[in-house]
Amino acid sequence: MKLNEIRTFVAVAEAQSVQEAANRLHLTQSAVSRLIQRLEAEVGATLFDRQSKPLALTRDGETALAHARRVLEAVDGLGEAFAGSGQPAGILRLGATHVLSRLLAGDALDDVRTSFPGLTVRLSSDWSNALLDQLDGGALDGTLVLTAEDGMPRAELQGRRLSQEEISVVGSPELVARTRGSLAAMNAVGWVLQPEGCRYRTTLTEALHRAGLRLNVAVESFDQELLLNLAARGVGFGTGPLRLVEGTPLAARLRPVAVDGFRLTVAVWLVRARHSGRLDRVFDGLERSLLHRLAPQPLGLVHSAAE
Repeated sequence: MKLNEIRTFVAVAEAQSVQEAANRLHLTQSAVSRLIQRLEAEVGATLFDRQSKPLALTRDGETALAHARRVLEAVDGLGEAFAGSGQPAGILRLGATHVLSRLLAGDALDDVRTSFPGLTVRLSSDWSNALLDQLDGGALDGTLVLTAEDGMPRAELQGRRLSQEEISVVGSPELVARTRGSLAAMNAVGWVLQPEGCRYRTTLTEALHRAGLRLNVAVESFDQELLLNLAARGVGFGTGPLRLVEGTPLAARLRPVAVDGFRLTVAVWLVRARHSGRLDRVFDGLERSLLHRLAPQPLGLVHSAAE
């Protein structure tokens, strides 16, 4: 069935007259009659009682009218969604790596919700590769991921590098003072790290191996903020982009330590779906908010050496 048949049917039902519907639609009476007959043939039912005056719907016609109005509402809604004044609405599916969840859920999220109140934001967290798989498969609209310092996400995806972040080894002021920058002493205390597969952990393991030490893990978790809180409490030493938690109570309870052989810089990327459509406006605003948040600020380091 065709949209013009449905529109004509609704017009006749509301006007209760073929002639009046023809006037409203700027069609001839015979054209309106043919469109109604085609629709009746397609649905396999008589929609009007042609013996009644004014023209009345049959029981099947009343059922068809309810469906027809929903069809026209959906079509009109589709057009409005892409009108120049229309705002993006519905579900915005955003992902972030575990370590970037705080960044995404901060001021940038507030800006999105203020600028686009019709959106419901659905957040998820995972490893970078898993998030890119979800984005490529259509399960996400955009995601924040980490790559190597000079790396980039998959070429087929649309991404913007927002910043480069130095990964720091961190500990509580008391632990940093007690271990006095000794890598062996730090390893004896233990580490609070993400599970195997984390780039930070791999780089730290390699630095310890070069110093003749075997990684001593005290606690592991996917939750980066939990790990940094444990490091701040003195449970062990941790790793992470300390700059991303600057200005928070947590940052005031951590001290960065420069470990010989441990140097890691990662790039923060905002990647969006290939065909974002009207969501491009949302991601443009999100980029601006994140770039403002990621303005560089220097960190002071305590130097450590292997024993």
